[in-house]
Amino acid sequence: MQSSAGFPSLPAISHGSVAVSPQLGESMPHRALRVVVVEDNYDANAALSKLLEKSGFEVAGRAYDGLSGLVAIKSAHPDVAILDIAMPALDGFGLAERVHREVDSPPRLVALTGCDTEANEANAKNAGFDAYFRKPADWRVLETLLHSFESGEAAQHSSN
Repeated sequence: MQSSAGFPSLPAISHGSVAVSPQLGESMPHRALRVVVVEDNYDANAALSKLLEKSGFEVAGRAYDGLSGLVAIKSAHPDVAILDIAMPALDGFGLAERVHREVDSPPRLVALTGCDTEANEANAKNAGFDAYFRKPADWRVLETLLHSFESGEAAQHSSN
């Protein structure tokens, strides 16, 4: 069974840049779930970010490698970070471990990977991911998971 959000597998971009949006919504009655997307493929990163925004989530930051992702997570303080596993500079497993070690209130972590193996799924759990999706992810399943995080439900999720 497939999981993840229907993204094409395109060649990775190996530059590291971070874009973080200013924190908004403090005075708003309902604050959207803040999400950081860390994906080395520019097109997949952009497509996922647009899907998130169209579904009412706030994209608080985007990064294209693990080290830049760590900076984005530390500066944006998101509720959720969606991380690719195979990335330059620092892979998703290492990024997840550093987030748990270095961030006072770590966000929920969702793995979104095209390099799927049973070992990867086990490694994701060990690294502290809250959910694991294979590319292309089923958007409805991922969106439902994010809404469960928004409502405070705890969920360990794996989509195969």
